[in-house]
Amino acid sequence: MRTHECYQRGCHVLCKPGHDWCSKHEQLHKQEQLKRLAKYHRTDQYKQYHKQWQREYNKYDRDPIANKFYHSPQWTKVRDYVKRRDLMIDGSTGRALSDHDYIVDHIIPRRYCCDPYDADNLWLLSRRQHNRKTQIEQAIEAKPSGINKLRHISKKTWKRWLNESIKND
Repeated sequence: MRTHECYQRGCHVLCKPGHDWCSKHEQLHKQEQLKRLAKYHRTDQYKQYHKQWQREYNKYDRDPIANKFYHSPQWTKVRDYVKRRDLMIDGSTGRALSDHDYIVDHIIPRRYCCDPYDADNLWLLSRRQHNRKTQIEQAIEAKPSGINKLRHISKKTWKRWLNESIKND
């Protein structure tokens, strides 16, 4: 690939191959993109699109058993209890969570635990941490005797693994 000058007007710094801006202006451009995206996410158009997307995901893609479970009144009560108990603090990092950035997660996955409504098996995670935990769970589950391993991973171990993956990013 060939190098070229930064796309920022007046900047004549050569860019790395595959980049449009120099390192200084790339950060500014990313911040502008994030601001535009955040502004778009607050629009009624996006909210309507996202609501429709969730409906279709729940109807066609999500596991019907999980869908029924996560929409049950009993789960809603337990979820709200855990949210109040943990004071909207991420269980792995200790950071405060916003109203739209939390997921009540099963430490031992719902499909492998004895009682899916047991509050001692639930904790709050940020969406990002929850996605990481899900990826780790899927990798463990794919290994021989992975299901048995998932049934015995402690909260302390999950905290360590999730915080290690943050440092590696």
